[in-house]
Amino acid sequence: QLLTSKPHMFKSMKLRVQFPTGEYQEGRLHKVSDDPAELIPQSDIVIWTGPVTTTKDTFENIRPYINNRKTVVGTIFAQGLVHLLAQRTFGPDVRFFALRNIPWLCRMVKPGEESVIVGAKSTIEVMTINLDLPWVKRELEPLFVVQKTGKWEPVIEQLPDFCPIVFNPANQIIHPARYWALFRRWRGEPLTGEDEPSEWLYRGMDEVAGEVLVVLDEELQLLKDAFFKATGAEGCKAVVPLRERLLDQYGGQIEDTSTLAKMVGTNQAYRLAKTPFIRTKLGVMPDPNHRVITDDIGWGLCTLVSIAERLEAAGIQTPTTMMRMLIEWHQKLMGKEFLYNGKLRGRDCADLVLLRPGEPLELVARPAMVGAPQQWLSSVDEQPEDRIGNP
Repeated sequence: QLLTSKPHMFKSMKLRVQFPTGEYQEGRLHKVSDDPAELIPQSDIVIWTGPVTTTKDTFENIRPYINNRKTVVGTIFAQGLVHLLAQRTFGPDVRFFALRNIPWLCRMVKPGEESVIVGAKSTIEVMTINLDLPWVKRELEPLFVVQKTGKWEPVIEQLPDFCPIVFNPANQIIHPARYWALFRRWRGEPLTGEDEPSEWLYRGMDEVAGEVLVVLDEELQLLKDAFFKATGAEGCKAVVPLRERLLDQYGGQIEDTSTLAKMVGTNQAYRLAKTPFIRTKLGVMPDPNHRVITDDIGWGLCTLVSIAERLEAAGIQTPTTMMRMLIEWHQKLMGKEFLYNGKLRGRDCADLVLLRPGEPLELVARPAMVGAPQQWLSSVDEQPEDRIGNP
């Protein structure tokens, strides 16, 4: 079943995908609709694959049709504090999974009919709420396995907590660095000539973007280290620097590993992604509504800064200078206000999923479980009891 705003595009009800081996696999849709009431109540699993920035609105709109006892909700790919959003929206007994990475990189050939897998993966990672590993292996993994390759891949491995998703050195640092560098000469007027940005989002990334990305990656690692020191969350150990992650996932597809910019810019898996922009008669303008911007600022850097601010309130300092600079630059482009006087107090923060003032830091790693004692009650029980009788 497929829930889409454009059901007419899938009128053939047939889908076709080409694998890296050149082979094809075909499938049929049972039902296509733009009405969640027609599809969700009888669904065992609901998989959300849309832009990260629209996840909150989507969850709120499908909430009336989700029965937590019957239906599992999941996201591809997960970013930010999506697990807190799931619990806040569907309740503490929600059965939820979040994939850290997409199962494959795909390119659309014909909308509603055909696509091609351009980057297969051998393993992917998942974290769950109220679901165990046997369920993942039995129900989830078979949905993504590319069997035409002759291998049972990608294999799904379970994470210890949500930290590898929240602190993932991926789009949330790559895109802000690259987009700023592409449009750093923009002053509100269309760019022309040599100032016009490359048509390729990743290919040929320059060293200016690369150096900004190096600083962002450093700030992300320091933030993760500070969080680990404060909470001991096991998943932090799986958050490696971006360079290491790229080599691990795409090592054989990267032509030049001399700098971080070269690694991103020569990664064959990234080569076909185009820069989102608006072309006018006078030149090229940035596209403030594209998900490269909206996803990775509001659901990426803002999320990370909200965690840094909670650590700061607990007396733990961690640098976020580059993160804040890029939020400031992008929010002006978007016409949004997230940072106000350097703090996440802007009028548009209400649209985001952030760690709220006063909420336990531990929620970043794992939401409160059903049946767990409330924080205030736990803290009462943990107080030392060394007196004899009442005074």
